[in-house]
Amino acid sequence: MCGIAGFIGIKRPDFEATATLKQMVHALVHRGPDDMGYEMLPFGEKDGYAALGHRRLKIIDLTENGHQPMEHSESAVCIIYNGEVYNYMELKAELIDAGVSFVSTTDTEVILNAYEKWGTACFSRFNGMWALAIVDMNRGKIILSRDRMGVKPLYYYKTDEDIIFASEIKALLLHPKTKKEPNLDKIFRYISGSYRYVDNDNASFFKDICQVPKGSFIEIDQTLAANITTYWQLNPNLIQRDIKDDEAIEQFRDLFVDSVRLRLRSDVPVGAMLSGGMDSTSITCTAYKLLKHPIVTFSGITGDQKGVYDESEYIDSVIREINADYHYIKPDPADIFDTVEKMLAFHDEPICTVTWYSLYLIAKKIKDSGITVVLNGHAGDELLAGYWDHYHYHFYDLFQDGEIDAMNNEIAAWRDNHGRPADEAGRTIRYIASMRKDRALESSKFTDYSYLLNKDIVEEYKTVLILPEEFSDELSRRLCMELFYETVPATLRPEDRNTMSQSIESRSPFLDYRLIEFCFSLPGRLKIRGGLGKWILREAMKGVLPEDVRTRKDKSGFIAPADQWFRTINRMQMYNLLNSESLKKRGIFDIAELNAMFDEHLAGLKNHQMVLWQIMSLELWFRRFFDD
Repeated sequence: MCGIAGFIGIKRPDFEATATLKQMVHALVHRGPDDMGYEMLPFGEKDGYAALGHRRLKIIDLTENGHQPMEHSESAVCIIYNGEVYNYMELKAELIDAGVSFVSTTDTEVILNAYEKWGTACFSRFNGMWALAIVDMNRGKIILSRDRMGVKPLYYYKTDEDIIFASEIKALLLHPKTKKEPNLDKIFRYISGSYRYVDNDNASFFKDICQVPKGSFIEIDQTLAANITTYWQLNPNLIQRDIKDDEAIEQFRDLFVDSVRLRLRSDVPVGAMLSGGMDSTSITCTAYKLLKHPIVTFSGITGDQKGVYDESEYIDSVIREINADYHYIKPDPADIFDTVEKMLAFHDEPICTVTWYSLYLIAKKIKDSGITVVLNGHAGDELLAGYWDHYHYHFYDLFQDGEIDAMNNEIAAWRDNHGRPADEAGRTIRYIASMRKDRALESSKFTDYSYLLNKDIVEEYKTVLILPEEFSDELSRRLCMELFYETVPATLRPEDRNTMSQSIESRSPFLDYRLIEFCFSLPGRLKIRGGLGKWILREAMKGVLPEDVRTRKDKSGFIAPADQWFRTINRMQMYNLLNSESLKKRGIFDIAELNAMFDEHLAGLKNHQMVLWQIMSLELWFRRFFDD
């Protein structure tokens, strides 16, 4: 796990290129405190060049053999790389059989030789997370590549004569050709709608600074012409409707265990984030069985309300089951403004939800405990139908398929398990039916806070967001939207920044592409059954999880009581921010509407904690990146 930075020019630079490269690389020291490297290479005709810089966090092969930039021993190919290709051992064995020799045990050298052997087709062979740049001087091209799910970031900025790229925006901003302007379209979406619709594209909060699309690579020739190729996307037409329960459970279990096994490959200590929910518990308990020794766990509790802000009852059950060396972390909201200011130094963009404040504190505890690699449970809900509204989509699919008895049985079990009102299922089935006719309803189901914004901004940037259709059945489509456009992208950005701020590598077993493809091939009955979600995970984890966790009917998620904080301990801080001269002068908000909304929140008439957090984060971001 590392940080990369570089730039490509078609003529001799009119600035100190080496000094600029060093500054950009130094800005990423937290991503790789163990080593630094940089190199200036000729590229193209006359005075063209490529500048490559790297910061290294040692995870695999702790020797100097992993130093980057790394050049191929026999060809004019050079790489800088951030991430992990977990199946590097299997690829290495295949390359050795083909006559390739190696001098290190790094996955970086495997990637370099895989590219030399298979060209850009190598990316489809990798199982992992990565952002990389390859300079291929023989073929006269430079390649920027990003993993299938976009776990690892790779930003770029293009001018007529340069392409500048880096793992983080702060490094791009150190290049003299990068212009720094806020992206008002992104800001409009961030404030007006749900956080779900902020990270659904490749734009950043800085105008004209974009990301390499996930599951894609960009080939750049000697004239800086860039061509984007998508090497992986989910096939929506592979649903195995006739697969038997036992067969599906066995295949799922094998894939899941192998996904965890691959992500335990490390030459440094591995721990796990443990929430007490099924996803993180399944990963932690599976890792324990594979390692055959206790694993260090880290758990956040953000309040005293059992089952809502505190899942310690279930966490304690897991700890006893696996004899874990455990750590609990509880945030102190008194320092939330100061902490967010520190976080923004690493995040570079406004932070979507208060959840990431708490998880930043967990990352700091992980570092203090001497753990360098940590497993997480991200995306289990999106793969296996773990959120409350997923039931409704399943009911709708059963209705559409004419399975009325099955639908009625599921609705009855769901109501019993979760105490839902009698008329809720019918209302939501009708809503989903109307949404199929008008997809704009899907993105308008959250509170519209555009009334808080300056009317000119609303007029210029307000659009109807319609997400693409992928699947014929509504449950799979809903899960696909969350996995690729909504909740998971909004999770991966802050997860990377939080952990890398502490020089920690975070790994997500549920994001193994093989597991994703298999889960999306399964019909809804294998995800929701008996009024409970994640049916196949529950079945596959029999004998692995404590029964009280495996059979849980409730779900709280990892949330923080920011609604209470903003009414009490952080009340004056929020008031002062909303009425600050800096916020007023930006011309983004209607100050009277802001204060009216805040008064509603203080009175307990409505819960506006989400947008209050977003306004706070946005204003602190402006102060850091545009006021200084």
